[in-house]
Amino acid sequence: MTPAKPISDGQRIRWTLEQQAQQTQAGVRIDWLRFTVPVSTVVDPSEPLPLDAKGLSILDQAGRDLVREARGIGDEAIRLGAMAISRMGALKLVECLGVFDVGATEDKGMDYYAARTPLLYQGEAVGMVLAGASDKNKSGGNQSSTVHVNLFGSAFLHISPEKAQDLRPWIACGGWITRVDLSFDVFAGFDVADVQQAYLDGEFKVRGKQPNQQNIGSWALGHSRTFQVGSRDTGKLARFYEKGDQLFGPEAADPWVRAEVEFRSNHRVIDLDVLTRPADFFAGAYAFCEDLLHAYRDQFEAARIATTPEVKDKTSDAAVTRFVRWSMNTAGPAIAHLFWKAPDVLAELVERESHRLPRRFRGFTPGDIAASFHKVAVALVPASVPPNFGTA
Repeated sequence: MTPAKPISDGQRIRWTLEQQAQQTQAGVRIDWLRFTVPVSTVVDPSEPLPLDAKGLSILDQAGRDLVREARGIGDEAIRLGAMAISRMGALKLVECLGVFDVGATEDKGMDYYAARTPLLYQGEAVGMVLAGASDKNKSGGNQSSTVHVNLFGSAFLHISPEKAQDLRPWIACGGWITRVDLSFDVFAGFDVADVQQAYLDGEFKVRGKQPNQQNIGSWALGHSRTFQVGSRDTGKLARFYEKGDQLFGPEAADPWVRAEVEFRSNHRVIDLDVLTRPADFFAGAYAFCEDLLHAYRDQFEAARIATTPEVKDKTSDAAVTRFVRWSMNTAGPAIAHLFWKAPDVLAELVERESHRLPRRFRGFTPGDIAASFHKVAVALVPASVPPNFGTA
């Protein structure tokens, strides 16, 4: 393996994940990305902004107060300027990636930014673009002169590895990565308990010191377990968790385990090479991570030579399975009584609500949902007893 270039100081769809693993370096993919760029990389000089909002947006709070007082510019101009810049950033990102829709810009931000514009995929928010310094920003941060992009894990189900690399030139223009999560999925044959033993054996030591660790989930019952190493305060955190239990429920006993390493720009600079060589940085996080890649690389080598891989859309199946189980276990008695005692009420309910999509189904196509309902029905509803069952 290529030596990792160190980061130095200074379901959504299982099918999609398996296909992406064939295109990424050793099966490691980006699962979350946050980066900050100067306003100058976003603002179109030909695009007019309200009053002096363009100039005000790149000043700190004290500077804005002075200009505002001298020129009589009100808070409304600054607010509209932040919203305009946030939207420009979202439009630039969509143009760069070739996916997502730009949602309605809101006059409320986050992380001390004043405005935000959501990035949407089939109506679901998969990211945010933030701009303008919030009035609550008393920390002396650089929100006023920057634009911040936050791409959630769900966004990277629709961003190819090649497109993720297309972000690099933009970030390189004076920007920096503030968070990146790298994930590696093992779909069968790996036990989270092995990570705990590896930790005890010293495979996570950094410069001879054992980092902090935490056990999360039902370790006593042996399901829904997470083994966590490191700390966000130091800028490096590794998680190993039972993804199959999370998506399908522990009763499904799905063996899927996910390994993630989260890097943050706390006390470190995250090299832009992480966008093109994610596996090197994943392996460089801890000795155990490199061993994990070596041990399970064959699953991706085998996938590469398959000409027509038939892989289920596991996450769509998971959403439908949980929905059906909830309906049967929680709402079942109410539905049954409506069916037998008030069928007209049930018919009216179906007619009135059938156009609404349950929240857990957002992001899937109607075809995905229909196919998953068929598979779940076959799995959960017993087949009819043959007419001659039990007869000679």
